[in-house]
Amino acid sequence: MIRRSLLLIALAGVVGTTLPQRAGANYDCAVGRITEVTGSTITVFDKETRIFTVDSRTRYTNWPTQGAWQAIRRLDTEQLYCNSRFLNVGTLVAIHPRHDGTNVARWVQVATDQTGNDGYVSACIR
Repeated sequence: MIRRSLLLIALAGVVGTTLPQRAGANYDCAVGRITEVTGSTITVFDKETRIFTVDSRTRYTNWPTQGAWQAIRRLDTEQLYCNSRFLNVGTLVAIHPRHDGTNVARWVQVATDQTGNDGYVSACIR
């Protein structure tokens, strides 16, 4: 009985040391409203104001907050920046940064069914 107990404790110790120390990955995503948009940055208020850089590798998808999640689709960059209100101040977004620890956006989800105001971007932002 004592041998089995010691074997069980030793086995638990070995398994415990081989498992990673952190089970959850913190990718520092931000979910909030856009406060400012420029040609290369998106500023979002998520408990605090955060600035994310966007580049040609940043992916944009719609984020259906109401209805079927199957409706998620990739947004055309021209549709986003030219005469669109998707990236207006007040629009709800979820920004996922790259995994390299920088504030460069890897993926931006735009809530296309919840806009913050009725204004339009009048010129292309490039």
